[in-house]
Amino acid sequence: MSVTPYLTHALLPAGTDLGGLGARVARHAGAEASLRPGDRAGEVAFGGYRFFIALDDGTGNGSELAGLRDVILTVATDAERRKTFGAVLTLGGLSPDPDLEHFNDAALLMEAVEALCPGAVLFDPQSGERI
Repeated sequence: MSVTPYLTHALLPAGTDLGGLGARVARHAGAEASLRPGDRAGEVAFGGYRFFIALDDGTGNGSELAGLRDVILTVATDAERRKTFGAVLTLGGLSPDPDLEHFNDAALLMEAVEALCPGAVLFDPQSGERI
């Protein structure tokens, strides 16, 4: 079984500024990004270790926003369930990290999402738990 290290979904409240969000998250976390302001997906690097980052606002073909919203809201608080969420930002490691050498890098990315997107609900789809 293959597990994507540090896989995280962040359900973003409606009204969140999605413009260049991936690049802004990378900058805030102190990483290098291959994303340009209009990109919806790309890579973020801390030295030689790379993470993918992807934004889904429900407008593209194959959007998983509705399904993810339903799953994530099962771990949301009652107050959060009453809010409208308009996008999901997904990030994860692109290679194994058995010694957890890049755990702090993943934490920096998650903290950047929380700082730039107040009210985001972060969820680990592999464990079924809220982050």
